[in-house]
Amino acid sequence: MWLVIALLAFAGLRTILWPPQQPHAEPKSDTQSQAHRDDVPEAAAQQVASRFARSYLTWSKADPQAREKELKRDLPKGADTKSGWNGEGTQLVAQTIPGEVSQAGPHQARVLVDVRVSATTGTGKKARAISSWRALEVPVAESGGRVLVTGQPALVGLEQPARWRAAAEPDTDITLTASTRTAVNDFLKAWASGTQGQTTAPGASIAPLGPGVGLHALDNWAVHAGSGSHRTGTATVRWEMGGAQLQQTYRITLAQVSANNASRWQVWQVTSQ
Repeated sequence: MWLVIALLAFAGLRTILWPPQQPHAEPKSDTQSQAHRDDVPEAAAQQVASRFARSYLTWSKADPQAREKELKRDLPKGADTKSGWNGEGTQLVAQTIPGEVSQAGPHQARVLVDVRVSATTGTGKKARAISSWRALEVPVAESGGRVLVTGQPALVGLEQPARWRAAAEPDTDITLTASTRTAVNDFLKAWASGTQGQTTAPGASIAPLGPGVGLHALDNWAVHAGSGSHRTGTATVRWEMGGAQLQQTYRITLAQVSANNASRWQVWQVTSQ
């Protein structure tokens, strides 16, 4: 017994004199910390690059000074405000979408911007407007607390479509599909008119579509096989808007609502496919 007590006492004394070392998190190297501090802020880079892309790809030979004035806002002092344009033609930018920011060096980056441009080709009766997307890479840098465009932007290639194979649709519950089609059709009519709250399940929150949209037809409705008080189906719908018909596909979730010993299915949620 005395031997056991002596061993325990020795173990406790050892812990006091030589406590176990706690693992420490590996500190970031000075190089990593400095690189992070030298990064160009992404939000500011995207904002400046997007604005500059709009000005850079907008021109009119009838008013060349307008483009120079716009470009000057985001260029360093003394930079060439003609920025490669020969002073001819007319082109307008309808939209810019900033994308990836690639850090290129200390306080330097490149920003990819998608730009929708419209230009007129031909003259007189043969004149027609052509609209297309362009991809523009804009070099930027941070200086004096703000982001500037530091060099000539360059047109680059657009991303090409990728392959995609959608998952197979689940089996259809034929009985529930037939019994709920009228309820779904009534909801779509009410949704277009802004009165969808009268046809949705209690607690559901579905925003209205807004004015100018009408239901043309519920082309297809299929409830997926399954069980439970919430069931999901696929609806193919044709809307009337802008003098045309637009077909769209939705995922619609139904909820089973019970009252007075009777139950019915009502719309609970609507999402894109």
